[in-house]
Amino acid sequence: MIQLRADDRVLLLAIPSQTELVNISRILMNGVVVALGCRDDVQATRESMADFENVMLLDAAPDQISWRAAYFTKIIVPSHLESLLPRIAEELTRVLAPEGQIVRTAAYA
Repeated sequence: MIQLRADDRVLLLAIPSQTELVNISRILMNGVVVALGCRDDVQATRESMADFENVMLLDAAPDQISWRAAYFTKIIVPSHLESLLPRIAEELTRVLAPEGQIVRTAAYA
């Protein structure tokens, strides 16, 4: 289980299920969650999550995150993307806040 604070700024390297995304969004009452995915997944998820103001979705890959440096307090890496960590470590470090952490997990919430 991932420990999230209400003010965390979370980056998900893949779009989780709608249930998981809703659960994360509700925890982050003063924070934000940004999930990466392919265009089709982003569009489908945007429609289902339109009522959640703290959820943002990016058509992006984990090695090219179009976000400012040192922003995210937590970066969540699902197990199916862990093998990419050596290749994307520099990009993750770039967007990770100084006090932030990278969390490997089999489930999001």
